Parts: sequence; structure tokens; C-alpha cells
Amino acid sequence: MKVLLAGGGSSHEREVSQKSTAAMERALQELGYEYTHIDLLNELDVMNEWDDSYDIVLLGFHGRAGEDGLLQATLEANGIPYTGAGVADSLLAFSKDASKRQFKKHGVPTAEWELLLHDPGQALPVTSLELPYVIKPDNEGSTIGLSVCMTEEDLIGANKVSGPFSRLIFERFIPGRELTVGVVGGQVFPIVEIFPGNTLYDYESKYTKGMSNYQCPANLDTQLTRHIQDLAIKAMKVAGVQVYGRVDFRLDPENNPWCLEINTLPGMTETSLLPMGASANGMTFPKLIDEILKQSLIKYK
Repeated sequence: MKVLLAGGGSSHEREVSQKSTAAMERALQELGYEYTHIDLLNELDVMNEWDDSYDIVLLGFHGRAGEDGLLQATLEANGIPYTGAGVADSLLAFSKDASKRQFKKHGVPTAEWELLLHDPGQALPVTSLELPYVIKPDNEGSTIGLSVCMTEEDLIGANKVSGPFSRLIFERFIPGRELTVGVVGGQVFPIVEIFPGNTLYDYESKYTKGMSNYQCPANLDTQLTRHIQDLAIKAMKVAGVQVYGRVDFRLDPENNPWCLEINTLPGMTETSLLPMGASANGMTFPKLIDEILKQSLIKYK
């Protein structure tokens, strides 16, 4: 197999993508695959690097333009195979409003929310939700622009963090535990529990070394573990997400899980959350990359 490994990109998550593709490159070397690694400023420039000697594009982008369906649509229009979710499922999963509508319609519990349009530079729109709530952009990744509002005073800081974005989700704050579940093909991985440095697992908690701790498998009883894993599989199914993804949850003090979102191109360093779950399931990082490549190619047969 000859692989075109593509990463970098134009989103806020360019640096994270570069770390993911560096880890992916090491995995490809260990697997013995022939490959070319490209670091792009524009995701769509993948088209300029592709030729028929390659079998597939291994996508290492994160965030807007790499994860929202635009790149996937362009690749499909040109008959180029690529890893992970397709056009419609990428687009749907990347919109928190659209994916939560699917969760609600099909019985996957998700916190009450409201999508409000916002004019950046102006005061935040007024929501019908009562405090506390979370504000986050509808279509950004990696918890960029996320604010936790416990009191009215928190709205001042929230305008600085969430204010630059025009489509905002206001979502009821769920107290409790932060969990995530990886799914690859038909396999669901052990649950990872995140102990963030901040109230929620925000960008700072994710990418500041030492700010967060993790436990995998999470300390949950067998029945609850299976329930959350089943919800992760169901969330992927109702959103139509193909091949692989990572499903994020909050677990409230009464042990009720609430689905937050699906990440269709989650972080893929050796210490990222999806690989962490795979490792707890006995799957090495190179084996995980190999499985993603093989499961993706099945789409084209």
C-alpha cells in the first residue's frame, strides 16, 4: 500500500495536526508502508499532490476545512480515496447543532441547547436557557471558543472567548465527569475518563502539558460502561459516521450520560485519547493506523 499522509492545514488546530501526522508517519514507517508526508497550508492542495501511484490519502487534519466535509467532497469529486468519515457525516458531525438534533431524534441523550446567530464584536445574544450553561461555536473543533458561564459575571469573559464566532451553541451545563469513547470499524474501545485542569476539558486543558490527567479504562461498573459504549456506537450510527471517530460524553452525578459531540478526525498522537482507548484494548498505535487505513479502503470496494 502506498499512502499520501496529509496534515497541517489552515485551521486553528494546525499545530495539533502537525503532531498527529508526525506520529502517523512513525506508524507508517513501522508498518513498512511506502508513503509521502505533506504539510499543507491549504487542505485542498492535497489535490495537487495526488497521483495514481497512491492507494489512499491518510487524513491528519483537524478542525474546519479538514473535518467539515469540504475536503472530503473535493476528494470524492475527483475519485480520490481517503480515510475516515465521508462528506455528509463529516458535515453533520462537525455542526454541534445538527449532530445534537440527530441524537435527540434517535434517543441518544444530549443536553438541552439553543443555536443563536451572533454578530462578532457585539454583545452575546440572549438565550432562553437558565444559568449555568456552556457557550461554544457550532462549527469549530478542539473546544476552541468554549466558555463556561456559571454566573452573569462570566458572560463578560465569555464574550472575549466565544464572541468572535457567528454561530453559537448555548448548552445546559452538565456537572459531573468527562468521558470519551473511541470507535473504529465495529470495535468500541474502553472508556477514557478525563480529569481536566479547568471546569471543562477546554483547549488549555487539552494542550497544556500536565494540566489534565486521564484514566483508561474509566472507573465505572460493567453495566454503566456497556451502556455508554452502546450510546457511542448509536451516536455514530445515527450521525452516519463511517470508519472511526471519538464520541464525547458528560456523566452527571446520578450516572446519566449525556452525549456532547462526535470527533471524526480526532487527535492521533500516541498520547491522544482515541489511541489511549485503543491501547487499553491491546491495539498498538501502528496497528490502529493500519486498521483505519484498511477500514477506510473497504468503503471503496
